[in-house]
Formats: sequence, C-alpha cells, structure tokens
Amino acid sequence: MPNVAQAASPSDVPHSRHSAFGIRHYYLPVPKSSSRQRWLLPLILIALVLPLAMLTPRLPGDPEVARAIQGLGIPAAPAAWITSLAGRPGLFGVLGLGLVLATWRGRLRGFVVTALLMGLWWYAGEPLKEVVKRPRPTAEFVEVVRQSSGFSFPSTFATTWFSAWLPVAIYAWRSRQRNAGLAISIVAWLAVLLGGWARIRMGAHWPSDLFMTFGLVWATFAVIELAVDRLDAAP
Repeated sequence: MPNVAQAASPSDVPHSRHSAFGIRHYYLPVPKSSSRQRWLLPLILIALVLPLAMLTPRLPGDPEVARAIQGLGIPAAPAAWITSLAGRPGLFGVLGLGLVLATWRGRLRGFVVTALLMGLWWYAGEPLKEVVKRPRPTAEFVEVVRQSSGFSFPSTFATTWFSAWLPVAIYAWRSRQRNAGLAISIVAWLAVLLGGWARIRMGAHWPSDLFMTFGLVWATFAVIELAVDRLDAAP
C-alpha cells in the first residue's frame, strides 16, 4: 500500500522572514496564549513590588539580615569603592562597559534592549523614589557607614548597576556555548551580587530594597525585550 504523506497543519509549517533588524528568521508560529503568558510575570512582579515598597518601611527580617551581612568581618572600604563607581565619571564607564558587553553577547537586540533599560532607569529612578517615599535604614538598627540622602527605594545605585550588569549576565548565559559566554555570565552575576552587598554593607539600603529593586529592573528588562521582540516580529 503506497505511503500517504500526512498534511502538515499551518502551525507546524516553519515560516521565514526578515526582521526589523535585518536578520532572516526561520520559526514556528507561537500561540497567542503563550505570548500573553510571557508578559504576565514581569507585569505581576511590578504590580506587587511597588505597593509593597510603598506600604512597608522595611520587611520583617531586614535588620537581622543586614546586621548579619555587616558582621561578616569584611571592612567597609571595598563597599565604599564599589559605591563610588556609581558616581561620575565612573558611572559612565560602568554603563559603557555594560552596553558594550551586552551588545557583544546579544548583538543588535542586546544593544537596543540594554540602552532602553539604562535610559529608562536614568530618568525614572529618582522620581519613583519621591512617589514611594520608603525611609532609609538608621543607626538604631544597623551600622550606617555613610549617611545617604533621599529615600531608599528604588536604590538609584542599584538601578544603574543592575541595568549595566543584568543584561550582560542574561545575554552571556544565552550565548554560553560561544566565546567564553559562561565565564562572562558568572562574572556579571557576581557584579550584581557585589553591588547589592556593597549597599547593605554601607547601611544605605535594606536587603528588601535591593531585592525589590532587582525584581523591578528584571521586570522592566523583560517587558522591554518583549516589546522589542514584538516590533521585530512585525511584518
């Protein structure tokens, strides 16, 4: 009996196109429900983090965790040096290095997403602090090495620092099979952790400030990347 080829459904047939970035893609169509699910997590995270920061001056356990980190025996000098990198002109070096590495690992998409993320938090960090009005740690609870001005959330140091290193960590991990991607991703994640540690060690932020700021930066990164993907997929 002759073989009869089974007709492929439209969803099983690969499509090809040139993207807005000039790259030819071959892909299977993604169901609309799956696309919607990709937007949900970052949007839900933003919707949870902002009210939580506005309604709580600190979270249970923040003083204990901060004191434990400060009690590790590591002097404040390295934390002060890391913090100084967020001041000018070092700030431009950190952002420039992050953008170059993200572009190397993520190519044109990495450049566009990272540049938009940096630009967003460059302008949004301080105004958002004035909306949330979360107080900083005080010497009553932790060692305050250097008094910082303004409110505590989001940490503008952390939004800058995470905007530089988080895209590098993600794009390097995705490209870990080529050109030392795994090593670069590990270094970038270590930079993220060291930045968070430095601000807690200095007594400038509660641990929850840093965790929630990280969540906010990741969520905005995810939303920007999804928006860029949507534009890239436009006919």
